[in-house]
Amino acid sequence: MKKRTKFSPSQEQKQLTTAEKREVRRRRARRRAILRATIVVAVIAVVVLVWHNWDRLAPDRLMGNIENLFGMGTGSYPIDMSGTHVQRLQQVGNYAAVLTDSHLIYLNHSGAEVSRYSLSYPTALMRTADQYVLVAEQGGRRLHLSTRNKVVLEMTADADILAVSVNKKGQIAVLTDGTQGYTVQVKVYDKTGKLLYTRDRNHTAVDVALSPDGAQVATLSVDAVNGNLNTTMDVFSLKTSATDALCSYLAKDRLLHRMEYMEGGWLAAFSEDCVVMLDTSDGLATLYVPTDMRVLGFAVAGKDLALAVRPYGNTGGGQIHVVNTDGTAARVIEFTGDFRDLAGDNHQYALLTDAYVQAFSAAAEGHTIPVEADGQQVAVADEQVVVLGLNRLEAYATTAE
Repeated sequence: MKKRTKFSPSQEQKQLTTAEKREVRRRRARRRAILRATIVVAVIAVVVLVWHNWDRLAPDRLMGNIENLFGMGTGSYPIDMSGTHVQRLQQVGNYAAVLTDSHLIYLNHSGAEVSRYSLSYPTALMRTADQYVLVAEQGGRRLHLSTRNKVVLEMTADADILAVSVNKKGQIAVLTDGTQGYTVQVKVYDKTGKLLYTRDRNHTAVDVALSPDGAQVATLSVDAVNGNLNTTMDVFSLKTSATDALCSYLAKDRLLHRMEYMEGGWLAAFSEDCVVMLDTSDGLATLYVPTDMRVLGFAVAGKDLALAVRPYGNTGGGQIHVVNTDGTAARVIEFTGDFRDLAGDNHQYALLTDAYVQAFSAAAEGHTIPVEADGQQVAVADEQVVVLGLNRLEAYATTAE
């Protein structure tokens, strides 16, 4: 059995005075406090870094970055689409989502196919939010909610589907024909299919929108009064049992046909000649009307939106107006040729014409990239635009090399 050796303080240590010993203890305590403060600052720095880069570090986007780095999946751009009818091309997270007449396909940044789900909807609606893709059978009753990793929900609506919406939580809003004598019905579900909200209405509704935070659902209704066609935006709370709308906006003599939430609680609705931006926090609306212009296309990409417009009577060319919620144009960009499509995602936009694709934002016009004249649709990602032609998909960098 080993004997324990007892060490005695050195002669130098024995000679320390009481005051000197207290000073040593204070220094040690100070070093420990500095170390703890350093650790706290480092943790806060990591949290802030993750917060500001969450769009790149979120699981689904991180998986996309890994797939791009290691070349996972099969195929690459350009992709031959001969013999395939593509209904819709949209960006979802780090992926391009391609809806054909038989499948929903996810493509990574390189154009490799990473997921494929069997879907056969004769007439389909497609909506995206963050990592979620919602596909609905317009005029039918089937719904399909997925991410790149899995099918999240498949369900059947109670009546024929008129419009749908999805938010970044995976919650979905479904506008259908009414039951029990009502004209339309709105239902909101969580991503497990649990019913969160239902409302029956005797107004002819044409669109529905779900707020990103899941606190509100909005409807767009059309009524004819004394021969005049009016459109009403109604916003309802999903957090209270109140039956009255939180706020409403009546657009007289205007047919608003599409509605989408912007950042900051704003709701945008579009017509052939304007956009209405409703602040759902106070019910005040801003109307932006391009003078003597017809709206060809629109896109929302965060706290602003973009309109593709053309003077009445012209058959080619036009302008892009990037519009703020205060009703001013942050940027006006001239374009030439035949307008084909306009897309937005994460504060970036892409304009497609019969001659080129142009990436831009509220801060910069970007540059134009020549493309084939058969371009039909465009989707925009962080540093890339994907263009759908008659027979192929091609990708282009959004920054000049």
